[in-house]
Amino acid sequence: MPLKLTLKPNEKVLIGKAVIINAGQKAELIVQNTVPVLRERDIITEENADTLVKKIYYIILSMYVDPKNEGKYHAIYFKLVKELFNACPDQVVLALVMQVSQKILEGDHYQALKACRKLLNFEAELMANVPK
Repeated sequence: MPLKLTLKPNEKVLIGKAVIINAGQKAELIVQNTVPVLRERDIITEENADTLVKKIYYIILSMYVDPKNEGKYHAIYFKLVKELFNACPDQVVLALVMQVSQKILEGDHYQALKACRKLLNFEAELMANVPK
């Protein structure tokens, strides 16, 4: 089924390995085949992956856009998950990581990214409540 994207002016989107920028007015694109598609707001760069959960998200993103090297990313993912459990042995974290991991094992990296966003939100809440 084709995917229809509506891009705002200057909005960026990743389609496959190409970054597309809408240089004009609102634009509509239709992606006919199955390729990774992510809006700019859903992308975390390696440089911006400055927390454990952001690093996990970045690794899942790498699996999504570079499936040929998925095995390499799996090893990094499980190492980071272990670090996360050591740092925060919380039942909510465990449940969220299990959802993410299940989607990865099913090969549905886009859904794994969506589930990982819940983990990002949980981490942000925790960080907001840390005394300064």
